[in-house]
Amino acid sequence: MGRRLTTISHQESFLALNPQTQYVRIETIGRKSGKPRQALLRFVTFGEKIAIFPLNAGRQDWLSNLKANPKVKLYTGRGIFSCIAQTRRIVGINDPLLAVFTKKYGRQIIGERYRGQRSYVELQVTSVETGKLDDIIYDDLEAAFDGVAQHYDEHILGNPINTWLRNVSVSMLKRFFEPGSVVLEVGCGTGTETLSLAKHGITVLASDISGRMLEVLERKAREEGVPDRVITLHCRAGELVRKVNALGFNKIDGAYSTYGAINTEPNLDDLFRDLHGLLKEDGILVLGVWNKYSLYEVLGYLLRGRPGLAFARLRNPVPIGRSRFCIASNAYSVASLDEHIGPFFKLRSIFGVVILLPPSNLIRYLPRGRWLGFFKRLDLQLGRVFPFNRLGDHFLAVYVARGDARR
Repeated sequence: MGRRLTTISHQESFLALNPQTQYVRIETIGRKSGKPRQALLRFVTFGEKIAIFPLNAGRQDWLSNLKANPKVKLYTGRGIFSCIAQTRRIVGINDPLLAVFTKKYGRQIIGERYRGQRSYVELQVTSVETGKLDDIIYDDLEAAFDGVAQHYDEHILGNPINTWLRNVSVSMLKRFFEPGSVVLEVGCGTGTETLSLAKHGITVLASDISGRMLEVLERKAREEGVPDRVITLHCRAGELVRKVNALGFNKIDGAYSTYGAINTEPNLDDLFRDLHGLLKEDGILVLGVWNKYSLYEVLGYLLRGRPGLAFARLRNPVPIGRSRFCIASNAYSVASLDEHIGPFFKLRSIFGVVILLPPSNLIRYLPRGRWLGFFKRLDLQLGRVFPFNRLGDHFLAVYVARGDARR
């Protein structure tokens, strides 16, 4: 594809103004003319930075311009941002950022337009003219999960540790939420826990940022015969109150979010404030959180002489390539999460999971046969005991709503 990015079709021009697009427009200053020049580009986010890959065909004026003047403007359907651009080299074919880019846009597009490209442009936002940076992150997050929705169950159910994590959390959720209750799920995905609770007689308001994930869930709910107990909400965390209220619910019995949504949410304070307002007095909130301190990961990587991976979770956001995830994620300890949730909910109990067992990305080290059953039983016992309940790959935390929020 030899077309310059500065020459865009009518359809692409529309996409540049569409808030749900997978494109951004950047404005550089012409190195010869000194006039603004715009280009429409594909992108991914990592933390509060944005990565843009040049096409693999010929010279591109926007790239030459920003090398001469790294100050650029970023235009999205969500706002306008001033940025500083830096050119970075790709580590190699297995570069984790390249894998994220490929997952978002598909192998065909990457193969046709980007194959052989050995560099990318990193944009660091320096100021905001209109909008919010979080909006770009949310849009990119939605695109990432939309792209894996059809095969998400294979990823979860095809991994024995992921399956076991869900079994443990579902067992806990059934203890706290009774049949007939109405609960909110934040980040339901394709419903690996949702359907189990619905079959248990619980009405689940299943929310997710990915519309395609929800389409898969709705189909599964019909097939399982529980469509009346699974009500899907396509929204961001900040829209939950409005969406739930629109259904006629002012107060609900409880809420939960497990294994991912909390770690990728950029506005935790607002989320917990909203959840506090939605829950009934003494309502229960259950969170499954990717832990900052993983005993297995720290010891395992140190023994292999890889301290960078052993302590990767101590830095937020955890860099792509330093975790198993293809999106920027924040790891939380019980204490660091309390900085966000403490004003609204009181900690009731902590249960650690995957302490002596390998995390889901290291299942090649999973014990076999009878040893697997032994380690699972031991893991469950240690998960109840301090300090091991705070040293798992994840922890399951149970909170109760405070009578009066402190702020």
